[in-house]
Amino acid sequence: MREGYGSPWPHRALVVFSLLVIFFLVAPLAILVIQSFTNESYLSFPPPSFGFRWYREVFTSSDWRDAVGLSVLIAILVTPLSLILGTLAAFGLDRGPMRGRQSLYAVMISPMVLPHIVLGLGIFRIALQLNIEDTLLAFVPAHLTITVPFVVISVGASLQTFNVTLEEAAMSLGASRWRAVWHITLPVIRPGLIAGAIFSFIISFDEFIITFFLATYEQTLPLEMFSTLMFQVKPSIAAISTLTLAVTAALTAMLMFRGQILGGGRIVK
Repeated sequence: MREGYGSPWPHRALVVFSLLVIFFLVAPLAILVIQSFTNESYLSFPPPSFGFRWYREVFTSSDWRDAVGLSVLIAILVTPLSLILGTLAAFGLDRGPMRGRQSLYAVMISPMVLPHIVLGLGIFRIALQLNIEDTLLAFVPAHLTITVPFVVISVGASLQTFNVTLEEAAMSLGASRWRAVWHITLPVIRPGLIAGAIFSFIISFDEFIITFFLATYEQTLPLEMFSTLMFQVKPSIAAISTLTLAVTAALTAMLMFRGQILGGGRIVK
């Protein structure tokens, strides 16, 4: 039994299984990226010829540019607002009374688990009553409902590992509580703040379901992609999807390099 326990086969089987899972997840994305470089008017794999025809189409099309611009604008507005609101909520949960804390936490993160179609219907009814549908006044608050929970989780996790005695030491030297938080606490939990901001930007930029209920004439990038797919599957869809994937991958890499990989119960710097 001892000899069997030291057998390398379980380890090899685990490695093979992990590689198969990675291949299963990455292969569709790799195929999409390769197809985006086709010169033909249809999607096929492998492409008969390669080129940048559909990337030029995306960059020169006013519809795609307007859709990307609106998505970026919404994400830029949503990111700092969600960071402020989520950070304040995380501080309230961490420093507030113990009674009811779990219930409040569950309510704050509930938009993460609720079906977005339900949220979209509810937000649409509110926007309709206020006559603000198809405007930034509807898009930004709607996106905040799904981005703030991610900030609450990331900042809350950083606060859990923060040593409160650092604040107490600063206040014992004459600093006010707000000054201690600004100069001590926020710099220490900066990785959580960066993670929350990146998650907020990605989620807002890619959001489709809730925006679908609120938009009539204005088209974000996901809505423009959906509208294009309704009529014809053009290779431009593969090109814009590849560009979106590249932006998301870059932000994810930034998140990893900022030390947001958890290992052994602590943040790896």
